[in-house]
Amino acid sequence: MTNACTPRLPWCRKELAHVIRREQGSPAGRYVWLVGYLVLMVAGASLSVIAMVRVPQLGGLALMATLATAVAFLGLQVAFDRREEIAADLFAVELTHDLDAAAELMRFLDEHVTRPLPDGRLARAATRLERCWFATHPPAPARLAAMRRHLAEQGGR
Repeated sequence: MTNACTPRLPWCRKELAHVIRREQGSPAGRYVWLVGYLVLMVAGASLSVIAMVRVPQLGGLALMATLATAVAFLGLQVAFDRREEIAADLFAVELTHDLDAAAELMRFLDEHVTRPLPDGRLARAATRLERCWFATHPPAPARLAAMRRHLAEQGGR
């Protein structure tokens, strides 16, 4: 039986970087984040309904504030996830100094994991928006550029 994580499988090193760095939050931390989000949304929705009933002129404003908060909360989560992905990339490339393997990983992900752009102008635009604003992994070119910069900085020390 062979080990599934061989030196030429760069995603193994990348995922090991997550484990070694121990940055993945505990399940309790994820639940706290989710519960906090749900409490925020229920409180915002309740305040919006109360505002619509008691002061109709402020109902729309309260609803917009709730929606803006929801989007900001999700944006923070995506930003934290992307930061952790970049940190794991940098850790893995610092250990291996193998940008070719990192590029191979990015090609593999693009070919086998990333959902292809759908047909139709609106569907393509929606998919691009989703990748830009809601994807937990930064785009491959940004990840590779960060790794190149990191190795250059490490070489200059």
